[in-house]
Amino acid sequence: MGGKAALLLILGFSSIMLIVGLNMNRVSTSAVDNSTGYYEMQAATEIARSGINLATSNLSRDHGWDASGSPYSYNGSNNLNISVQDSSGIKIVTSVGHFEDKTKLIEVKIELASFSEYAYFSDVEGNIWWTADDSVWGPFHTNDDIQVEGHPYFNGPRTSHGGVMKYYTSKAADEPTIMGTYLPGTTLALPTDGAANLKNPASAGGYVFTGQSEVFLEFAGDSIRYKYNSGDPYTTVLATDLASNKMIYVEDGDLRIQGTVKGEWSIGTNQDVYIDNDIVYSDIPDYKDKYDPSNDLLGIIAEDDVIITDNTANRSDVNIHAAIYSETGSFTAEKYNVRPVSGTIHLIGGITQKSRGPVGTFKTTYSGTTPKTGFSEKDYKYDSRLLRMVPPYFPSTNTFKVLSWLE
Repeated sequence: MGGKAALLLILGFSSIMLIVGLNMNRVSTSAVDNSTGYYEMQAATEIARSGINLATSNLSRDHGWDASGSPYSYNGSNNLNISVQDSSGIKIVTSVGHFEDKTKLIEVKIELASFSEYAYFSDVEGNIWWTADDSVWGPFHTNDDIQVEGHPYFNGPRTSHGGVMKYYTSKAADEPTIMGTYLPGTTLALPTDGAANLKNPASAGGYVFTGQSEVFLEFAGDSIRYKYNSGDPYTTVLATDLASNKMIYVEDGDLRIQGTVKGEWSIGTNQDVYIDNDIVYSDIPDYKDKYDPSNDLLGIIAEDDVIITDNTANRSDVNIHAAIYSETGSFTAEKYNVRPVSGTIHLIGGITQKSRGPVGTFKTTYSGTTPKTGFSEKDYKYDSRLLRMVPPYFPSTNTFKVLSWLE
């Protein structure tokens, strides 16, 4: 019996070890399968992501790119499918990656970014200083270095190409207050045809003024008033009758503007724009509220300069509600170095300019700096609605921004 018992015990242990071995085999095989499946899915995902990168790169160079070469090969044979659809200016890019028996679909919605998204943009800063009385709220970029005096204030993301902060006296005396991120080494080029391209939409549903050296334009709520000489009476028309697509363009003439804007508009010229008096919104938004319900929005676009006129109306502050764009020139004040001290520029919107333009001068004494001529303060408030709203046909940065990414 003892021998039989020992034999049964050995057989029992053998059966147990056989079962354990089989289970371990199954676990090992399952682990390998899971690992292989995970690797294959990750590979399919990376192929799909590469398709998104390929599409956005091509679209940046050619906005009409349509992925007509799909399917593409990515370390494989025809394992990447890309499609591009356009929906009211929004590109819907779909990329499908295949690896072995795994498939991954990614859908991304993108649209062209606009220069109107900047609170302040310049290509060249020149010998102009941000002073203690200056504040900028919102996205800030320059392709140059930044020059500061007396602790100016910047609130919002800030980027520059040069990355150098130049101090008028010393870092201790002049270092600005910066609320937000700072990213140096970033370059963004201005287009060469942003203003000229406005003529096409203005000719198709908007209005083009031709044959006039100057056009005086006043927004008056639902109406627009215009004339060609300062001493002439205004012609008044219903705004939407003049330009149903809200784009007005002056060809080969200066545009002089003022008034109260109602609705979304862009006005432009291939020469200069003069701001003769306050130009403000009928429904003034809370500039901090991205979703403020005001429907009033203005783009001021000049191929040359945007100029605050030296006149009586602008000698005691000026109020400007607009996204401003100066393609080859500056946003500046007329006779900035000889006009009387003119108070503060109150801006709700943003400024994009080739070269930073002067709006006034200051003098330095033992007690600090004091205004000498022109505007002594720059109160630039970024209209946060510009993160989601763009004035009609406002020039783009020629780069795309991501609206949504779905995997």
